[in-house]
Amino acid sequence: MTDGPQRPVPGPPPGRATDPGAGDAEGALEPVLARLADLDGLATTDHVGVLEAVHDALVAELARAED
Repeated sequence: MTDGPQRPVPGPPPGRATDPGAGDAEGALEPVLARLADLDGLATTDHVGVLEAVHDALVAELARAED
């Protein structure tokens, strides 16, 4: 407990969504990242396509997070 005035609780940064589910990076990436679990069942030559798709999705998400 404090005797002084209470400080306001900071909110989200300006321009950010206040909805906790909005812009959820984890939710957007789940389907792409789930493809990594299937690598064992694929031929090694097919790994490249999956890894490139995951890389592209991660790069896009990072770019979106910078905005």
